[in-house]
Amino acid sequence: MSESIESKINELKKFTLPYYRLKDLPRTGWLEKLKIKESESVASHTLLMIVILLFWTSKYPFSDNRKLRLINMILVHDLAESIVGDITPEAMNATKKRKIEEEAFSFILSKFPQNNLTKDFLSVWEEYNKHSSIDSKIVHLIDKIEMLLQADFYFESRKNIQVSQIYPFKESVSSFINNNKNYFESYNKPKQQSTEYDELSEIKEILAYLCK
Repeated sequence: MSESIESKINELKKFTLPYYRLKDLPRTGWLEKLKIKESESVASHTLLMIVILLFWTSKYPFSDNRKLRLINMILVHDLAESIVGDITPEAMNATKKRKIEEEAFSFILSKFPQNNLTKDFLSVWEEYNKHSSIDSKIVHLIDKIEMLLQADFYFESRKNIQVSQIYPFKESVSSFINNNKNYFESYNKPKQQSTEYDELSEIKEILAYLCK
């Protein structure tokens, strides 16, 4: 017997529910530090990360499969926030935050239709959180680029935003660059051997400039 239309719609609703929640979830940093009403949502942050990824990867020989995997990684990187909320570093230590997000992500996946996409989501989620692959590092760094671009957008488009208010966002990324040089140097290979150096080097250059 073929699957009923009601069953198909129910599966679609289960899969999209966390993302609808993310559409309604504002990014905490903008609310607390910039006091912005109707600030960027977690879902819009995710969308802009995908836009940045597609713009940036067009400059390098990324296969369609690799782009899709990167997009999937972006789609899951904040998915747990649909349950636990957008927790800032000041609100909770990294270890505790990671634990409750792992639990939330497992719960979300348990509600998803058990198919290949769900398996792919689990795979990229684990890869993202290990920070070990070049692709996971790319997504983590694009996450930071989007935050800095959003900070600049607010500063340029909102009359009441002061430089001092967006400084903490820039300083956090600048500190990350200075304290995690191996994040970039681990792929510091001659250009003729690999394009990985070019990929991370350009992202580092963009981040450093946006931190000014």
